Amino acid sequence: MKRTLLLLLLLLFFKTWAQDQQGNDYFFGENFHFHGFSTDKRMMIRNNVEYVTSAKYIWHVYGSFDNKVKVPGSGLNNVPNSPILLGIKLSPKLKNYFTAPVQNISKLYYSYIVPDSSDAIIVAMGINKDNYKDYVYRVVEHDSIELVPWSPIPKLSMEYGAKIPYGAVGTFNYPGKQILVEVRNKKNYGIRDGYIIDWRKNNRPVLKQLIARGSGKYGYFNVLNDSLNKGQVQSYDTDTGVPVRWTFQKDSITEFDLEFDKHETVPYSIHLIKNSNGQVDTLRLEWWTQLDKFTISNQYLNEVGQYELLVHKTGDLSEYKDSEILRISYRIVPTAIKTTQAVWPIIWPYLLASSIMVCAGFFMMRSRSRRKMKQVQQQKQAVTLQIKNIQAQLNPHFMFNAINSIQNLIQKNDLIGTNHYLSKFASVTRATLENAEKEMNPLSEELQLLDDYLQMEQLRFGFHYQIENKISVHADLIEIPTMLLQPIVENAVKHGIAILGNTGMINIIIDQLGQTLRICVEDNGAGFDYTVDNNESGYGLRLSKERLNLLNKLYPENTFHIEIKTTNNKTQVCILISNWISKN
Repeated sequence: MKRTLLLLLLLLFFKTWAQDQQGNDYFFGENFHFHGFSTDKRMMIRNNVEYVTSAKYIWHVYGSFDNKVKVPGSGLNNVPNSPILLGIKLSPKLKNYFTAPVQNISKLYYSYIVPDSSDAIIVAMGINKDNYKDYVYRVVEHDSIELVPWSPIPKLSMEYGAKIPYGAVGTFNYPGKQILVEVRNKKNYGIRDGYIIDWRKNNRPVLKQLIARGSGKYGYFNVLNDSLNKGQVQSYDTDTGVPVRWTFQKDSITEFDLEFDKHETVPYSIHLIKNSNGQVDTLRLEWWTQLDKFTISNQYLNEVGQYELLVHKTGDLSEYKDSEILRISYRIVPTAIKTTQAVWPIIWPYLLASSIMVCAGFFMMRSRSRRKMKQVQQQKQAVTLQIKNIQAQLNPHFMFNAINSIQNLIQKNDLIGTNHYLSKFASVTRATLENAEKEMNPLSEELQLLDDYLQMEQLRFGFHYQIENKISVHADLIEIPTMLLQPIVENAVKHGIAILGNTGMINIIIDQLGQTLRICVEDNGAGFDYTVDNNESGYGLRLSKERLNLLNKLYPENTFHIEIKTTNNKTQVCILISNWISKN
């Protein structure tokens, strides 16, 4: 029995693909898929791992994360994607499905492409009779329509050979649509997991923009715009909108970008068919990309010839129909030789007269405006240097506190906590150093930095926290000053809730008032007298106020304002930035 169990556990570390004789097709099989993390014994690298267990013995998944059981070929320190232990079962006969990770703030949700109209069954093995009331789930269509609002877990089940009841989230089937099934803990949003299931059949990539660099008035232009592409495109495909005949001279374009509609659940492969110097070659430029932009570099633009790019869902090119492939053709022709000797004697007198007039006007205008421009530039440089100086003070301030936290855990002999803290500290430190010279950073990256930092401090002090983004614009599209929130959140931890233990709570709320961006940090600490300038109110808060004053000088069209409200059991610090969110 023990030997059989070990063999079954070994199978959990491999995808069980049933292939035909040609090796082209693979099937889902009678299995459940779970996801987690594991450390490779040979390279000691932490990886995302897919665990597959038979649908007849679903309870075997618990053994996958029992690190006391030594299974040959298994990794070290295996942990599930979340304590929810979410798993998915698709049709056993489902052929050539895809799975890909999709980032959800600090979490990874896994997506599955279901080419047919079969069911998807989702279970939560981490939910049991003792905790199922603490969990809710929801269903969202196309990241926009909430089909099922946050609701209790439907039932506990004992199917698929289970030995104890588990949470049965449900059976889902939405042909032609993409849905998100998300499960979370009502008391702690940090405990959540989900699956994205895509039943859409037409996965041909959609080209949004084709941006060429190396020519044009500004050095780059959108090839899909007739008024900008200098007549290089003669016609466009009526179905895909891509150029049918795009022709340009050698060395006129150094590189160009393909920008696609978002395709988080559908990885793309990209091939190039090159016909140059009498030779035809097919090159694979990319096997798997979930990014929305891909750059065609100069090495594929430096030879005269005919080229065709083929973009399709990741896989063997021969497997796909033409209707599933996006084709983008371009032709490079020799550089035209311009003859100027014949026309030069005619036009040079006019050019000379025009040049004299332009130069005279230029020097007159420059003499009037140079002093004013120089004065404005000097003021702007001075303010920028002051802001960078304050930001440089904030970064070591945060790092010193983090190192102290790690030292405390080491003294307590908390090795697990120390390892987790060091991992988060490395992530936060890397982001801090990378952003040290950046004036602005996307809001999504700033929230990720705060999430990692709060996880570090949560391990140390045991408090709870929640990050709530209420703005309608995607957080990737809004930039804020780098490290703007870090000192305020750190102040709330250190001076607000550090002594409260697991009763401490920090809420970070991002919302908008018209075009004004408002970011509030709330804690249930004892409060402080912010009208008195003392060390208890936090060094980081003082630096933040100084930085906001300088930002008001650097961006006169906006207003950076800080509001502080404090009582005996609640403190709220809000930063408001006017005219920061576009009406569109």
